[in-house]
Amino acid sequence: MSGRILVIDDVAINRIMLEVRLSQLSYQVALHGSIGEIREAAPVDAVIVAGRCLAGAPAAMLADLRGRLGQPHVPVMAILAETGPLSVADALAAGADDAIQSGGNPAEMVARLRGLTRRACFEAEGSLPSGWHWGLATGAAKTAPVLVVGATRAVAQDYASALTGGWEGRIIARAWTEAAEPFGTGTPPEVVVLCASDEHPFPAAHTLIELRSGRRTNTAAVLGVFDGALEKQALELLNMGADDLYLGATDPREIGLRIGGLMARQARLRAQQTALRQGYAESLTDPLTGLQNRRGALPALARASERARRNGGALALLVADLDHFKRINDSYGHAAGDTALIEISRRLHAAIPDAPVLARMGGEEFLIAVEVNDITDATAMAEEMRHAIASVPVALGADAPEVALTISVGVQLFRDGLSGMERALTEADSALYLAKNNGRNQVSCSSVNAA
Repeated sequence: MSGRILVIDDVAINRIMLEVRLSQLSYQVALHGSIGEIREAAPVDAVIVAGRCLAGAPAAMLADLRGRLGQPHVPVMAILAETGPLSVADALAAGADDAIQSGGNPAEMVARLRGLTRRACFEAEGSLPSGWHWGLATGAAKTAPVLVVGATRAVAQDYASALTGGWEGRIIARAWTEAAEPFGTGTPPEVVVLCASDEHPFPAAHTLIELRSGRRTNTAAVLGVFDGALEKQALELLNMGADDLYLGATDPREIGLRIGGLMARQARLRAQQTALRQGYAESLTDPLTGLQNRRGALPALARASERARRNGGALALLVADLDHFKRINDSYGHAAGDTALIEISRRLHAAIPDAPVLARMGGEEFLIAVEVNDITDATAMAEEMRHAIASVPVALGADAPEVALTISVGVQLFRDGLSGMERALTEADSALYLAKNNGRNQVSCSSVNAA
């Protein structure tokens, strides 16, 4: 276990005791007596703050704390005095990620801290799309269901009814034996609440494992709700990877706030995943034309080649290059050149709409790959592309005339999966150079049969 923890407490002996305990667990610990003492602090993985340091305006104090750290989403756990004015629910409502009463089981505090630092590992800063903010989590929280799991379906329904006092979203109730079963075409749950008591126990740890292995539940956040008699099992669940824990007599408000916090976290993780997918897709796409770029073309080419091999067909590699394109940029400017490339890309796509590879490889060079029966089919497709470009002049914009453009195309037939692909591309390039040398605006086929 490792990580950097900031402890804020106005009582020195409390700070020292926490430092000793956390250091024994291999945490690095920084100490402050108040939030106001924070000055250009190094990044931390979590914060433990005494409830007294939040007195008066807990939401504002938590916002100030995160602002001083420069970490707007750093996990914060509040430790509250048993007789203090701030309840656990109040601290959660103010923006704390977790809160416990002081004087409890030290193992609970450690388990909760471990959960917070584990959670922080999955919530890396900087991977959210531009314009996303925490308020967007509200919509997701109202549409995704919460799954409440109990010893039997009837027990789960009783818990679900009780939770409606603290959670307004949709709730589904299931017995633990059916928790990970399919949800049909409906939206799978974003949060699963495992509810166990001394009167109605069930193997929650086993259920957690089943949920994590289920196709529709493996990304859901898990909240354990246990009565005090099952503290050992509750802490075991948290240490096994549950995302949050409620321990004690049922308090719908606090449980609802914990569900809301997990829903917000799930929305944030979904936004991160969307941003990653979007960023990955953009990294494979030419931003000017919308075609694949070289990075996107190569894996697509490998997939197309393997598909052609399985189908017993051949893959036509068509390398096309605009003729005399430099004259467009020199005569009318790069904006006109960009307009021409966009229009050429559109025409190529219209000519061969089902090509699995249609890429701008750089400058004015394009790569097209499509499955065919033989070289006659490949040549016919190349001629269709060439005609699509040459038949109609290209409009370059208001400040430039329409210009007749042509392309030269080199064709290579390829039949052997991934083996020899590099050679096949080289032969297609050689065929393109031959078309250029023979006068441009024509199709040239390679005479080499790539292995």
